[in-house]
Amino acid sequence: MSDASGSGNAAFTVGLVSPPDLDPARLPPIIDAVRGFLAEIKRLLPDTRLGLLFEAANGCGGVIARECSGPDVSLDALPAEPGGEARADAPAPADVLLRRSSLLLAVWDGAPSSAPDDAPDLVFRFLGVPGEQAAAGNRVEVSAAAAELDLTARLVYWVPAPRAVEPGLAGQRPCYVLAAGDDVLDVQHAMPSTLRGALVDLNDYNAEFRRFEAGGAPAHSASLLAAEPALAALSDAPALRLIDTQFVRADTLAGDMQRRSDRLFNVFGITALTMGVAYLVYDKITESKVLLMLYALVLFLSLLTYYFFHAKRWFGKYLSYRALAETLRVRFYLAVAGIDRVRARDLIGLTGISRFPGFGWIGFVLDSIEPAQSAAADPGATRALRDAVVERAWIEDQYRYFARKVASMEKHRFWIGRLKRSVFVVVLLVLSVMFTFGGALHNVDARTGLPFKNVLTFCSGTLAVVLGVWELRQNKMAVQELLWQYRNQLSQFQRARRQLHRTANPGRRQAVLEQLGANSLMEIYLWAIHRYHREHAPPAAP
Repeated sequence: MSDASGSGNAAFTVGLVSPPDLDPARLPPIIDAVRGFLAEIKRLLPDTRLGLLFEAANGCGGVIARECSGPDVSLDALPAEPGGEARADAPAPADVLLRRSSLLLAVWDGAPSSAPDDAPDLVFRFLGVPGEQAAAGNRVEVSAAAAELDLTARLVYWVPAPRAVEPGLAGQRPCYVLAAGDDVLDVQHAMPSTLRGALVDLNDYNAEFRRFEAGGAPAHSASLLAAEPALAALSDAPALRLIDTQFVRADTLAGDMQRRSDRLFNVFGITALTMGVAYLVYDKITESKVLLMLYALVLFLSLLTYYFFHAKRWFGKYLSYRALAETLRVRFYLAVAGIDRVRARDLIGLTGISRFPGFGWIGFVLDSIEPAQSAAADPGATRALRDAVVERAWIEDQYRYFARKVASMEKHRFWIGRLKRSVFVVVLLVLSVMFTFGGALHNVDARTGLPFKNVLTFCSGTLAVVLGVWELRQNKMAVQELLWQYRNQLSQFQRARRQLHRTANPGRRQAVLEQLGANSLMEIYLWAIHRYHREHAPPAAP
């Protein structure tokens, strides 16, 4: 098995929760069930680090974690007090565990509880129903899921751990669960196909970068942290470094996949042009069987090329890697600004992009970069440094970038529009001449051994083919959607830039940055959805 613990590997983290007072005699079958679950996960993640996160203060959870650790599963224990010191603004270990876990492993007897941060409370909070279950105090009901569980919500893997057997839970096998109400769980024993697919895609992401590095190619993306050396002295520099590492990986792979997919689009454009010109030559110049053979050969090779490279999913990977890279860019600068209230995972769920094949794994990477603790309070000089970096390296840089892109694309569109109109006029003139002098032109020698009419129609037809192929390429590249997205992003950064220049109130400045972060992320996801629809049908409703 390949080494999946290399630097920068995007880990998949399983959070472990359990009662602290399980009978040791009941632990062996529980440990076997946990081992089997982790082994199934690891089989899908040969190139990805699998981490097991648990609270060190929970003795029973620690025993289970240590018994299930090994070369394929790394342990990450959360101390009772993050950072070794109690701070008023420090998050509780339970909150950190829920935030950093991509999947929750619950060793639990299925009984309700009103105690905060115990196993049932954490299960329901992770499933998105905080407080309701504890307040209800009713017996937890379990029902078989009517349809396969959906990965757009976070999943819990439940290993029943009987202490006091609840009615209806006797003999309950380990299963995946989703909340179906305040005290109702939908269960499914087999791994949901959406989770399986997302795990495969996450591993593919890590494997792609390993192959990229093995090829000796340098990372094409510049480090956000290295561009601002002063940030290395901040209290949350380790958390920024974690985000930056994943940004460099995602941005590099996005650029690589974009180059590959663009080259493929260009090949198809050249193929279409070759076939069109070959047909015109056969029809207007010479009825050679060689041209028919060339036409058939190009058609056959283009089909082989399509089916061979379609399986590589370069375009789909480019979209998902670009969405991840831009999410990490936003997340990095929001972290520099000390803002953690913009939840990219919530926005991903809101747009529905996680339902698209190849996008469901992005949330796992975002979980892996969640900080283990809050940054310490900044002195005035540090606060000023953070503000300066955010404004200069993010807002001003992105504003200039989108301004350049919009200007360049609008200029390009202007000249392309004029060219298209010119071609249309030329074709119209040719048609007019042929309509007026068609018979006479057939008898005029064009000094090529061909009638002038044939030469004229061949040239005008070639212009039309070139224009059609160009339109096809523009449609494939979704140039209009890209310009639309760049304009929207430019508007967002322009507005934030103007607002920040007019306010010195710290709270108001934070609100502006939060809004900019959320709006920018939404633009990224909507653009990816539009681009995806260009090539694929939208996902079916669950």
